Amino acid sequence: MNDYTFSDDSKKWFRIFDGLIVNNEDMFFNALYMAITHHPTYVIASDLEDKRKITILVAMLKYFEDKEEFEKCASIYNIKKQIKQHADNRSK
Repeated sequence: MNDYTFSDDSKKWFRIFDGLIVNNEDMFFNALYMAITHHPTYVIASDLEDKRKITILVAMLKYFEDKEEFEKCASIYNIKKQIKQHADNRSK
């Protein structure tokens, strides 16, 4: 198994993502990247727990850093930052 899998094995959807990553991590991360960068507002404002969103984005950052695709890392980092800002605004 690689460094990109998620550590919370008790969650069914994490296991599904782990399976997709193991079978074709390049396709998985690139498809996910396309989805989140084309629809960042959906990602930022969705009702998925912010902690889960951040976990996924951190795995994506690690993957694209290892591939030296730093432009993608910058986009992911900006979305991660916006999720944190959105969470802060909700808590006020």
